[in-house]
Amino acid sequence: MAHEDEKELTAQEAAIYDRQMRLWGVEAQKRLQNSHILISGLTQLGSELAKNLVLSGMNVTLHDVNIVTRANVDSQFFLNEQHIGVNRADACLPAVQELNPLVKVQAITKPLHNYPSDYFDQFNVIIVMSAPRTQQIFLDNLCREKNIAFYAGHAFGLSGIFFCDLGDEHTYRRNTPNEQAADAEALSVKYHSLEKSLKVQWSDLKPTRKRGPVTPAPYVAYQLLLDFVDVHHAFPSSENAAEFVALGKANLATQGLPDFFDEDQLAVLAKTAQADVVPVCAIRDGMPGVLLHVLTTKG
Repeated sequence: MAHEDEKELTAQEAAIYDRQMRLWGVEAQKRLQNSHILISGLTQLGSELAKNLVLSGMNVTLHDVNIVTRANVDSQFFLNEQHIGVNRADACLPAVQELNPLVKVQAITKPLHNYPSDYFDQFNVIIVMSAPRTQQIFLDNLCREKNIAFYAGHAFGLSGIFFCDLGDEHTYRRNTPNEQAADAEALSVKYHSLEKSLKVQWSDLKPTRKRGPVTPAPYVAYQLLLDFVDVHHAFPSSENAAEFVALGKANLATQGLPDFFDEDQLAVLAKTAQADVVPVCAIRDGMPGVLLHVLTTKG
């Protein structure tokens, strides 16, 4: 994980970030400004995340190997028709940087496994959007080795999902309104790796709330999408919905949930797997608040 000496705020930075510093404090803002986040996958959800992190004062590296399509232009505010055919990270870079000239924003375009392991030492957090399962596992294992926070996410239609791995021992402080952060009790929590989490039988999943559903539908839907990507190397669409339905039914039966989704529901899932609904992505993107706690309350 990147560890840099915290720089003092300049007068310009203090003026720009004044309102948010009143919310979470000067020291927290300094830590955010000294952080470096890798965002892989400039989907609408990834773009929404990049916008919010840069506006918060975090340094960001944008990564994508895909080119801009007509569908991207229709859903993403960083892109226009002139970007069609251009790498998505390169296309988004100027607009992301323009949001906040005080932070460092850069773009990389090679597959992440082509970069040497020590390249990732500069990052505090790595976030990957809409990536194949194998890439997610590769990055999560790398992050665990280097003590880097890892997140993976995907939005599909009106649903979305995030996975978080903060390592074998993440320490944080939970203080009450009448308690100073330095005096708060230090607590630790252990996270499971993505690879281990994916080995759990879906029918064995337990709800986090007593009144919640026994098996979370967005999680199962997302795993079915990744199963399809494993075979076809792309998310399903209207053109191959029948293939997705057949594969989905077989995998649900294998996981002990043969009647969890019917054929119509599976067909809808296939047709919305690549649908970036902008309001949904905006609501789903609570990541800046999560990263604030990860980057400022550890230890």
